[in-house]
Amino acid sequence: MDFQSHQDQARQGTTRLIILLVMGITAIVAIVTAILTGVMLYASGEVLPLQAFSVAAPVTTIGIVGTSLLKSNQIKGGGGSYVAASMGGRPVDFNTLDASEKQLANVVEEIAIASGMPVPAVYVLDEEPGINAFAAGWSADNAAIGVTRGALQQLNRRELQGVIAHEFAHIANGDTRVKTRIIGWVYGIAIITVIGRLLLHHLWWAPRSRNNRDNNNAALVIMAAGVALLIVGWAGTLFAQMIQAAVSRQREYLADASAVQYTRDPSGIGEALMKIGGMGSGNKVRAAHAAETNHLFISSAMTSVFASHPPLKDRITRLLPQWNGEFPAPQQVAEAPSSGRRAPAGGRSGRPAGRPQATWGGALPAQVAIPGLPVDPMVIAAGGSSRTSSFTPPAPAQPQATSARPPVNGARQYGPPTFDGPTQDHIEHAQNLLARIPEPTQNFLHTRQGAVAAVVGALASDDPSIRPQQLALAAQATFLDVGYLDAAGRVITDLDRPLQLPAIDIALHSIRETPYDFKRSLVATIAAMGGAGDVDDLFRWILRRVMLRHLEAETDTGDRRHTVNLGGRLDDAITVYATLARYNSSGQGQADAAFGAALAQIGVAHTPLPAAQPDQFPRLDAALDRLGDLDRQARQDFVAGATAVVMHDNRATADEAELLRVVADAVGLPVPPLLPA
Repeated sequence: MDFQSHQDQARQGTTRLIILLVMGITAIVAIVTAILTGVMLYASGEVLPLQAFSVAAPVTTIGIVGTSLLKSNQIKGGGGSYVAASMGGRPVDFNTLDASEKQLANVVEEIAIASGMPVPAVYVLDEEPGINAFAAGWSADNAAIGVTRGALQQLNRRELQGVIAHEFAHIANGDTRVKTRIIGWVYGIAIITVIGRLLLHHLWWAPRSRNNRDNNNAALVIMAAGVALLIVGWAGTLFAQMIQAAVSRQREYLADASAVQYTRDPSGIGEALMKIGGMGSGNKVRAAHAAETNHLFISSAMTSVFASHPPLKDRITRLLPQWNGEFPAPQQVAEAPSSGRRAPAGGRSGRPAGRPQATWGGALPAQVAIPGLPVDPMVIAAGGSSRTSSFTPPAPAQPQATSARPPVNGARQYGPPTFDGPTQDHIEHAQNLLARIPEPTQNFLHTRQGAVAAVVGALASDDPSIRPQQLALAAQATFLDVGYLDAAGRVITDLDRPLQLPAIDIALHSIRETPYDFKRSLVATIAAMGGAGDVDDLFRWILRRVMLRHLEAETDTGDRRHTVNLGGRLDDAITVYATLARYNSSGQGQADAAFGAALAQIGVAHTPLPAAQPDQFPRLDAALDRLGDLDRQARQDFVAGATAVVMHDNRATADEAELLRVVADAVGLPVPPLLPA
């Protein structure tokens, strides 16, 4: 699957949607004009269509556009989480003791890490007994996935994995950006129907009086207005459904195919769709906003004239050609195992049979409240005292060196990256990585307070002349104790190097759940901590880059233009390639050769490797920021050059693998984790 081309197609499809929107507004204006002409005829005895149109056109258009903009601005501020909450969704605590929700959280984390994307917010629609799911948001950084309670109760893990993979495909392919934007449009042109229903509802429940002619006349006027608005709204609803159908039908087929690519198991998503078909009309979503969000769901959330989704039988037949055409009767699956993450399938060398057990080596940290940040009731889920300030991080899964940061070049080698999305190998690799992170460590990082403390503590320099100053700065911004931050940072830095980036992904998800103002303050603190010391510390640059990139991207609405070719950013590309070359696994003696491999890949004549600068990481940050404007082909060419640097000696270390993923992520090209060679 070509991630970038699918995003381009998603944007190009917007033109057709705008045409449908304009047609819908035009139809509504025409009906309003006709009704208003009739009213004028009744009142004055004259046919005045031009006068009626002069009133109907601006009032109707302003009303529809204004309502659409209002709704879109509400969504713009909250992203996918706003949409999920408006549907009655409840955010899932990843430290939940509910077995089915824990299984859902585990599946989401695995697919996120396998696809190189941020872990999205996850919501459960408790009041929905049907089997359904959706993804919403402007970008991967503010996306949310919602799952109905019925899906958790009636899908097994394999089927749930297929459904979640389907929703991740929508996020990766750029579908959620278009679908989220359409919510406002649909709401705008369907609002007239809502107003008509409210008027009739008010009339039905209003007190009646047989002897009051004025009241009866007013009731007749309200009834006439309500019926007229329902007639007008019918056209709006019709075109709203046409817009939803236009945006959903082909993209559902694509997301189904992507789910199979991710899991290499067509029966997972296929059997989930069979169960949806078996629910029949009982699968409809009951939430108040189901009408305008119908196109978001994996299957139609409501009955409509224009089907917003392809027929279930067609989708299942594409996935499972041998299917007999029968939908199974719905029945609840056995309760998910309370142990949480499923052990990866055995048979592969190096994959543990289950999640490794680890215990805390001492007393647990005090629960320090952050103003504006609710204290997590399960800040630590591993037992022990919660009132002592002394803290020893969880024991690592394997013995570690005494240094807080592993050597620059890890010993393990990795194969070349893939840019076509994850496969089952990547999902199994993600499961393996997560299984190697001790469960108490995961529990700690799943809390907002623990994630904040671990990240800012890990960012503090190892240099004893700098570390106290940085920890004091972080303590002032987070209202956490310096000693707590100092110890919490080791939760990440004491892990094996290949486990650190997945641990950061876990922490990032928790940090995204903190209040907006706190996140803005945290961004400023992380940036300030990078202003002094450790100018050559690759790990801390990666951590800082990942945190700043994704926290700042939460407000991204997909409006940034990507129109620059690689020639227009060649100097920035060279800056990135030179930095990568200096960290090549073959040593400094091969740096120039690695740099030359990148230039050859993008068709540029070889030049000597530029000399290292004291401010190489600030230069690298600035270069990556500007490279974010590259167009689709230029992004692929640029990352291909970065890959040539890393793989010039036919191997990649953990450091190189992390660097390559961070560089690709900076230009909006998610890369699944590199697989061990």
